[in-house]
Amino acid sequence: MKSRNSLKVFTLVTVMLALMFTISCKKDSNNQGNGGNNRIVIKGKIPTAGTGKSNSLKSTGELSLADAKKVLVFSKYYYSLTDIVDGSFSVTGQIGTGVALIFLDANNQYIGNLSSQGLNMLPLGNLKNGENTQIDLSSLTLVGNSVIPSHDPLGNEIIISGSEINSLKNISTYYQSIARNIDADNDGIPDVLSNTQLVVSTIFARYSGHWGFNSTLPVVNKSSDCYTNYSIAIEGGKGLTFSNGNIVLSGPADSPYNDITTWGSKVNPGDNSGFISTYCRQSQAPAGAPWGTAFLPWKQGTYTLTLDGNRSFTLDYSNIDAEYNLVIISPTLHTNSDGKLTSITFEYKLPDGTVINPASMLTNVMVQCTDSQMHQFYNSPHLTASTGLDVLTPDSPVDISTLNGIDVWYDDLLGNQYNIIWR
Repeated sequence: MKSRNSLKVFTLVTVMLALMFTISCKKDSNNQGNGGNNRIVIKGKIPTAGTGKSNSLKSTGELSLADAKKVLVFSKYYYSLTDIVDGSFSVTGQIGTGVALIFLDANNQYIGNLSSQGLNMLPLGNLKNGENTQIDLSSLTLVGNSVIPSHDPLGNEIIISGSEINSLKNISTYYQSIARNIDADNDGIPDVLSNTQLVVSTIFARYSGHWGFNSTLPVVNKSSDCYTNYSIAIEGGKGLTFSNGNIVLSGPADSPYNDITTWGSKVNPGDNSGFISTYCRQSQAPAGAPWGTAFLPWKQGTYTLTLDGNRSFTLDYSNIDAEYNLVIISPTLHTNSDGKLTSITFEYKLPDGTVINPASMLTNVMVQCTDSQMHQFYNSPHLTASTGLDVLTPDSPVDISTLNGIDVWYDDLLGNQYNIIWR
């Protein structure tokens, strides 16, 4: 039994890595450009020196909003750096992602990030006019490190409920980490300008219960019976390369771990990525866990990534708790008279049972079906807001006579990945 559990763990994380390689290829190849079929315009105005009260409102670094000269737009798969001209800016955000607007001074020092209703991102999932949506933030004011728009897009251009906002707004430190990571090699120049940026995300695998079948509803485990594994993924821009295997992650700086394992890495995985690498902290699983080992959580802090033994990069990692962006995606399988799978329907809820609109909190969904030996015999295409997120219909009926497990994968709006496991 122990060897079978070990096989499950190995296969699970191998699948994670394979999926990451696939998803990394979706990154926009024109990272610094504007326009594009899947982007919407976001614009606003900031005070210039001597024009308003908000000039006296300082960030924690004693910079005012009038000092802002650039806007960094950032999501996992898209980033751009745009100059502020005569107090105005116009940028684009990629639909289906959580987009941060970070304001910098002329020396690329962090001033603050856009914040609305306590949410330090724009969730560009459920938009009023779809791809034709435009967001005019109007005038902006700095309070602490929060850049507050006079026009609130939440509930206007962005359709989102109060429950969904509350679930998402626990993640403010994530965007502060992004701001600190714009110059990971510490040369004074934003890394996106040389395509040497580093993006850190988390992979969560959560055992949630048993799937539904035709008229039988899914059985969702109690929280105490839901086991979660944690891994970190680091993706480097095309300008970053290293000798195969010569990549090391260490940290956090104040109390370094001694159990970090490089689970896998790949150079030039595709499109605009120089590499992608995953890390875990492996331990023995608790009694009753559905797999043979446990991948422990990671502390927030500053980590060091070393390439080829002589190039070091400092990365600020925000340990966003899985619960904050966790969506329990419950699948129900539907079969024909031959017992073959013809469709899967999904229900989307927060851990407290609140039903949500998935487009407000996640980017895409896909399903993997496995047998008792963890062999994948069905991998679905990705569902998105454009394709619809409620029903998955295979091109032809699928034989599920050997079905033992279903993995429902999704990306949250921050680019973290979740595997909701049903057995």
